[in-house]
Order: sequence, then structure tokens, then C-alpha cells
Amino acid sequence: MSALLARLLDDAALFPPHHAPMDRALPAHRAACHPADPLAGRFLCPASRFAELRTHLVPEDLFDLGVVADTGIEELPKTLDAVRGEPRVRPASVEIALPRDADQARAAAVTIARLPADVPTRIEVRRSPGWLHALDRIAAARDSAAHSAAPGPREAALGAKYRVGGSTTDGVPGAGALAAFIAACAERDLPFTCAGPVHAVRDASHHGLMNILLATAQAAGGGTEPAVRRTLERTDAAGLAGDLLALPEAEARAARRILVAFGVPDVRGTRRDLEAAGLIRRPDIGEDSFP
Repeated sequence: MSALLARLLDDAALFPPHHAPMDRALPAHRAACHPADPLAGRFLCPASRFAELRTHLVPEDLFDLGVVADTGIEELPKTLDAVRGEPRVRPASVEIALPRDADQARAAAVTIARLPADVPTRIEVRRSPGWLHALDRIAAARDSAAHSAAPGPREAALGAKYRVGGSTTDGVPGAGALAAFIAACAERDLPFTCAGPVHAVRDASHHGLMNILLATAQAAGGGTEPAVRRTLERTDAAGLAGDLLALPEAEARAARRILVAFGVPDVRGTRRDLEAAGLIRRPDIGEDSFP
């Protein structure tokens, strides 16, 4: 299984821009999670829709669930109790966004103090004042647990989340902002996830998944922020694919230790984009080959 691509794509079909109905999103996720295809990761579900999700599960289901805390941190313990009580899903992560208009550092401190203690959590940091100090708070909480006598699973699994796309081009951060975030996470050895519509390669309105993968590998290896930005701005699909395919396994693993996953609205469509761009190759035997 590929160190670079294994479980890279979290399934965000329930979220914008697709807003897929549950009775379409779940069968599509089951199909995307074929054992021969390593790309598919967690199924992301809003906390407000978990009860609905349970009504669409089948006896054979057993998949990793990422809970997106859209009902607020106050309701999160109740939702997680329900998730733990459902044997057909595994609670794999929690994602919670900091308030958009709040100072991000202060909001991060408050949120960290109230998080549940036993599920890996990614805190979505907004492009607002205090975002860099918010990363410091998240990293400090992670480091504090790592140096304690009995570190708890929550702190050790803390990370960040960053939105790289939205329903309009206004929701897409510039290459400079994204480079600054990636470089800051790499400097702190802080894992992060990304979310939002994305293409395989950067174009006029979308960031490129291959760009972000390679930029993260560069940052994890000590690359400068300007170098990371230049990689995010590349549009040469063949060159990006070639550089990713050429990464030594140790560098691929280092990149994925930082970039944990990418939430996309269409896992199978994103997979086709990566195949068309040359990152996923099809040998003569008709099976897929992953770098």
C-alpha cells in the first residue's frame, strides 16, 4: 500500500458543494472503500446527521467515521456516545471549526480545554487574526501531553484543519496563505487535514491536490516558505506527478505524517483526476498501481 496515497481522501460527500443525500453518499463510500484501492479514508458526517446515518447502515458496514461538530462543542459528547454505541462505525476523528470572527488563538485555547478526551481531533483554523498563535496553542497542547507521565490520547492526537476551497472563489485562499499554513505546521511537526473542492493540479479557481502533497513533502524536509509557495503555483501535471513518484518512501511518509488527509466531495472523481494526471498508473494487467 502506498505510503503517499494510503487513506489520503476523506469522503466529504455530505458537505458543500455536493450536499449528497445520505442514501447516495453511503453506497458511494462503500464502493470507494474497496480493499484493492488504498485512497479512501474516513466518511465525514456532521454531528447533526449521525442519527440519519444510522438508519442507512447495513449489517455488513464497518468503516471509520469522522464526526464534524456542526452542532457545537456542547453537543459533541452526546454525539460521540451515540457513535461509540454503533458497532457498524469506528469513531476515527473529530473536526471542529473555530468561530470565524473570533481571535483564533483565544478560541483555540477555549476549544482545546473542552474537547473530548479519547478521539483524535483536528481544529479548523480560520484565516483570521491569531491563526499562527492558534497553531502554537494546538502544538503546545499536543507537546504537553507527550511530555507528561501519562499522556492522554486526545492531546497526542491534536492537529489542525485548513479549508482550501469553498463554494465560490472567494473561499479559496491564495497560494501565499496556504504556503504559510503548510510551512507553519511543518515547523511545529503539527499534523493537519485539508478540506474543500480541489483538482489534481492547480488551475485558475482551485488548488491542486498534487501541488499540496508535494509542497507538504518539501516543507516536511525543511523547504522554505517561498519554495512551498512556488510548488503550490505550479501547473505542470506531468512534472508534479513525476516529482511525487520520485519521492523516497521516507519522504513520502514524512509528508503524510504532516498531511493526514484531504476531505473531498467526490472520492472516486478525485481518484480519476489523479489517474488522468499520471499519479496513479495502470499497468498492463489492468490493476491500479500506486506510488
